Amino acid sequence: MSDVLAAIAAGTKPMIGMIQLRPLAGSSRHRDESIDDVLASALAEAAILRDAGFDALMVQNLGDLPVARSVTGAQVAWMTRIAGEIRRATNLPLGLNFLENDAEAMFAVATATEIDFVRVKVYVGAVVTPAGVESGQAFEAIRARTTWRADRVAIFADVHDRTGMPVASAGLPEDLRATFAIGGADGVVLTGRTHNETLDFISTARTEVPGRPILVGGGASLATIGDLISVIDGAIVSSALKTGRSLFGQLDPERARAFIERANAERKR
Repeated sequence: MSDVLAAIAAGTKPMIGMIQLRPLAGSSRHRDESIDDVLASALAEAAILRDAGFDALMVQNLGDLPVARSVTGAQVAWMTRIAGEIRRATNLPLGLNFLENDAEAMFAVATATEIDFVRVKVYVGAVVTPAGVESGQAFEAIRARTTWRADRVAIFADVHDRTGMPVASAGLPEDLRATFAIGGADGVVLTGRTHNETLDFISTARTEVPGRPILVGGGASLATIGDLISVIDGAIVSSALKTGRSLFGQLDPERARAFIERANAERKR
């Protein structure tokens, strides 16, 4: 079983810190940086998050924006090495998201390394995003996990993520149910456009898919973790840990430590 899923089952509410990569080879913004340059930056962020006390990490190719429909072979190769090095350096559970929403590529990396979970941003239905219309990846994810015998890798699926708009959706309740009943996900990631909308999403999920793991995928901060901790099973944290609280800011060790101190205090209540 996935270590993060086991932690959720144990009620520890894992805090997952994000490592955002510089551009990978084959992406839209990569120029002349070597893999060693990208790896050094990733390992530095991993060390900050580990030392702050995060329970798990997740790596994402933010530097590749804007992204294509699927990742390149070079991106898969670079991500595989980077993920493996982070896992060895930190010995923490590690998750993965390719912003291309390419579930098969995520499982290719996962089965070649020790990836604990993948996050799939569009899992059921279809969503209009800044990159265009993206279709659900449930089939690709389950086929890859089945074919490559990767049952230990958990699937966390976003539902109605704030970065896109569902197309012809039957509504959040139906999409939540489909994520598990049809898609076979292990948990959902919920992020509203506002803090209150996130809380509403979580409340709906508790009613429609009771007992299923719920992670908050954005908006967790010093100011909001107190509201969230009692209703979530874990959090993926990025912007709140950076200078200017910007997704593209620099990871701040002091912010990371302060967040975990607050989260730990809330988890003990």
